[in-house]
Amino acid sequence: MTKLLAVAGLSAAMILSAPAVRAQDDAAFSDPTVAMGAAVAPAQTIAPADVLKLMQDRDAKIALVDTQPVDGYAEGHIPGAINYPWVMRIKSFPISLPRNKTLIFYGSCPNDTTDIVKQLAQFGYFDVKIMDGGWYKWLELKYPAAGTNPAAPAAGPAPAEVSQLAAAPAKSGKAITSAK
Repeated sequence: MTKLLAVAGLSAAMILSAPAVRAQDDAAFSDPTVAMGAAVAPAQTIAPADVLKLMQDRDAKIALVDTQPVDGYAEGHIPGAINYPWVMRIKSFPISLPRNKTLIFYGSCPNDTTDIVKQLAQFGYFDVKIMDGGWYKWLELKYPAAGTNPAAPAAGPAPAEVSQLAAAPAKSGKAITSAK
């Protein structure tokens, strides 16, 4: 009889806890405490010069977050930045970014940076900003950089170069309509 009660109690506990376990892997999952504020305003932007000033202010409560892939981060990043590469969907919990600081995101692809900020908002990260121009603008301004080859941008053309390529006429006399 006690075995039957123990099995029934264990089964009930497993059934009741299963939805919470599955929710972490569910694409539609969002923190219920965050769901009430579903209409999240777009992230604010911040100029590279202002980021540099904040870096020099020892009292500033900021964390720089680089969204480049690991190898891009190793090649070059802003000194002191945390590498949190863009992913299709955040699956690692707990999220390894501080909640007690303003997070300033940058990367080599503005779409990836904006996307990761939107994903993090679903988990309550609202004190965030995106650096205008990202990594390429930072390099263009010749601000401090760290890594194995910080002066060289990651593989592929910078966004400004992509625009120039798209506007240039092709050898056939037609304009290029897609940079990809």
